Amino acid sequence: MNYYYTAREARQRLGLEVGAFYYLVDTGRIKKLAPPGKTRGFYSKRQIEKLVLERATGVKSEEQAKAIFLKATQEDVHEEYELAALLLNGSLGYGLPAYTAWLRYNPECNFIVRDQGRVVAFLHMLPLKRETIKRWLNSELREWEIEAGDVLSYKAGSKVECVITGIATTADVDDWKRRVYGIYLMRGFLRFVEDLTKRGVTITHFYAASAVPDGKTLAGKAGFTERGLLGKRVVFELDPLVAQSRLAKVCSRGALQECYSGR
Repeated sequence: MNYYYTAREARQRLGLEVGAFYYLVDTGRIKKLAPPGKTRGFYSKRQIEKLVLERATGVKSEEQAKAIFLKATQEDVHEEYELAALLLNGSLGYGLPAYTAWLRYNPECNFIVRDQGRVVAFLHMLPLKRETIKRWLNSELREWEIEAGDVLSYKAGSKVECVITGIATTADVDDWKRRVYGIYLMRGFLRFVEDLTKRGVTITHFYAASAVPDGKTLAGKAGFTERGLLGKRVVFELDPLVAQSRLAKVCSRGALQECYSGR
């Protein structure tokens, strides 16, 4: 992997014996990212290299969060994909080629949060053709089968429906910092959606699907309602003109402005 070490690689890089390495893991000095249902962990290369530097210089670096929300670029995708694969234990609904193709077609469909240089959270939202969404909702089309040509661009005066295909925060930090990353991610995403409305783009519906408790909880907080199953996943829908969440209100302001302007 390009952005994570195995336990053996991290231990060798630090020059530690097995017992000393796992003592640092057990006490939280080294953060382990373990895929769901697995005990084997992976370790951020940025984190390990920072510890290597600390051990060499004797100077401990600050741990203050310096999170920043960004639109992902092609240069970010490989690191983001590794994080997503670890968080979902390799059960991603799409591969790296799909990531890059979607982003190439619409450079505003992938968002990340970086803290101290590394990707710690991400969100993917695809504006799709209505026929594509219908096929997805009817289980006739899986995420990895969505082609770049099915992804729409955001054009002034357009109405689009969007599918949130992925959202997560890294699991190798404490709960407080993970919440901070989630806040940065959602605040940045809301600013992006608000900017779309100012550009004359109306999002008429959001869709998402999740099989994990965190995803279901997040969908509920965002104002989504359940509309059925997609395999083992629950499908959620948000109609901005009906829901009362902050996301819905941002979108509905754009829809009302469109009505009043006579478009």
